[in-house]
Amino acid sequence: MLAVGLLSIMGGQAQNRNSRHQLDLTTGVSFHFQSGESWISSSPVPVMSFAYTFYVLPHWGIFSSMSSAPLIREGNGNKLRKPYENDHFVKDAYDFDDGIGLSMAFGIAYRLNKPVWDLQLRLGYYMVDAEEHSSHFYVKEKNSNVVRWINYDQSFSIEPGGLMSAIQTSAMLSRRIWRKLHFSVEAKYIFLPERATQTFEKRNLLTGEIEDRYSKRVRVHYLEMACGISWHL
Repeated sequence: MLAVGLLSIMGGQAQNRNSRHQLDLTTGVSFHFQSGESWISSSPVPVMSFAYTFYVLPHWGIFSSMSSAPLIREGNGNKLRKPYENDHFVKDAYDFDDGIGLSMAFGIAYRLNKPVWDLQLRLGYYMVDAEEHSSHFYVKEKNSNVVRWINYDQSFSIEPGGLMSAIQTSAMLSRRIWRKLHFSVEAKYIFLPERATQTFEKRNLLTGEIEDRYSKRVRVHYLEMACGISWHL
């Protein structure tokens, strides 16, 4: 960062429109939303990103980026257990959450630049960790000895920790605050072509019978909002 700062000072007299290199360092939050009933918490998690763009032409360039989410996106275990709490005893609840770690992207970028303001649009191929969330617990009816095992699971075909393919679109608005240093805000949308699979199972432990079971596919989306600093060199 010190080297980048020195370069920005040395090149401070150049105009924005002549810069060929752009470095972005942002931090913000990532939101998860999906079709149908969500078994994953909608609470945002923090995310940090670093991106580099090289402009081959005055307005067109190529970019690469890396992001990290330091906290795990939690499941909705408490919400899933709540319907059973009035008429059942709930015990041995277990929630497994495997969240997004590192993610990477590369693609094309287009910019519209003014003396002070700069707008950058990106479209790229995104690689993200496959998330898996599972909640299972035992319920016993208050007026019965019947114990049932309840399991909720949401996962992808790729094992947790593997990288999934996705499509990223983003828009970044930057304002010059000093020489080649800019303050930036960014909105990023991530689309996963593969649908996640939700599986529910309710098993009677007294008889061993599976009383209810279903599986369905759901579409998962991510939206990130971030702000940070950019160097246009």
